[in-house]
Amino acid sequence: MLLVRRAPVLLAGLGMLALLSSSAAAQGSIRGTLIDSLRAGGPVAEAEVVLIGASKKAVTGRGGRFEFSDLAEGDYTVAYWAPWLDSLGLPAIQRQVSVRGSRSQSVVLSTPSNATIQRAVCGDVLGEGQGLLIGELRDGDGAPAEGTGIFARWTETVVAGREVAQGTMAAADTAGAAGSYVLCGVPVESEFTLRALGNDGVSSGELLVRTKSAIERRDVIVGARGVTSQVLGRVVNPAGAPIAGAAVLIVGDSTQSVRSDSLGRFVLPAMPRRSSQLIVRALGFTPLLRPLDPLDVRVDLEDIQLADAPRELATVTVTGQPMTAAQAQFETRRERGLGVFVDEQALQQLGVVSAQTIATTNPRVSVQQTPRGPTLRMRRGSDFCRPQFFIDGNNFRNIEIDEENTFLRVAKRVEMYTANNAPPQFNDFAGCGSIVIWTY
Repeated sequence: MLLVRRAPVLLAGLGMLALLSSSAAAQGSIRGTLIDSLRAGGPVAEAEVVLIGASKKAVTGRGGRFEFSDLAEGDYTVAYWAPWLDSLGLPAIQRQVSVRGSRSQSVVLSTPSNATIQRAVCGDVLGEGQGLLIGELRDGDGAPAEGTGIFARWTETVVAGREVAQGTMAAADTAGAAGSYVLCGVPVESEFTLRALGNDGVSSGELLVRTKSAIERRDVIVGARGVTSQVLGRVVNPAGAPIAGAAVLIVGDSTQSVRSDSLGRFVLPAMPRRSSQLIVRALGFTPLLRPLDPLDVRVDLEDIQLADAPRELATVTVTGQPMTAAQAQFETRRERGLGVFVDEQALQQLGVVSAQTIATTNPRVSVQQTPRGPTLRMRRGSDFCRPQFFIDGNNFRNIEIDEENTFLRVAKRVEMYTANNAPPQFNDFAGCGSIVIWTY
């Protein structure tokens, strides 16, 4: 009786063990790594990877690693998709994987090569140091701005033997039905200007862009006429204390300029709803350039923190003559040869430094006589325009003519740049040019 009663129990136990063994043998896994050599420059963390065929998702960790476990035998597709791939008209990145038994299968998801994408988008492989800028153009309500043109512009210097030549380069595209655009050949790790312009005359602001990889994304808002946003915020120092009297202005729009109050607060009451760049500066702090893409009636930037300006380095003796940091930077820019430079010795030879005498040093500069005195103008095409003035490195927007002449009389050094070859810190986004006056 004992054997009869125990036998069914023993057989049942053996059956369950066989069932568990069969179930465990059927469980496999897929381990992989997601690599984006174009934009991330290596493994991608915190990206979503999908396993088609099992309706599973995984988020990549450090090193771009991911894993799908407890998989039955079968064929699966591991896929990764990102908006920038769709903007280029490229499909999701996919790899086919077969799971057999309890083995762990390895897979690497990697973006197409730079050359592959360039051929697909631009029709050919770009030169060294050239990349792609992609993105979407939107109107003030966030809808695709189909048919809107977008333009990038930059300066290239070519050295051939002893000859140095400069040229203005450009790339352009028109937004498609989804508002997407692609600009081929923009410089990598260099600055260039970007602007969108619609058929009805509306546009974005002129944006200063610097790419860091072979493919970058920059969405741009092209506002509708009369549509504005209220932009507000607070300017603070590194300790979080308010900065009173800080200048807050929109690049290229002299009407959009305010100063922070005693609590560091500021309000731009009616900024055109379009992509622009905000400049925030205060005495003793490093100026800050911040992108601004308003899509709401009210945009609160909260705290904008300015870094303390670096203290001027102590003078050093190189050839027996003291030189300040400002003089050293002046000499460095002069060596690059991208503007016209008048040093202290040359100014002394001019005698009285004035608009008339400075104009004789640069064929692209002329003098216009006004009731308030002479003022400098720079050539733009067949006409002359009012340049942007920088005094001791600071942008003096809307400088008065009498102020201009006063600073010229005490000038120690003068730099003059066309709009295309001005360094970033002396950029004139209005497209005329820049004159930099140093008084020490």
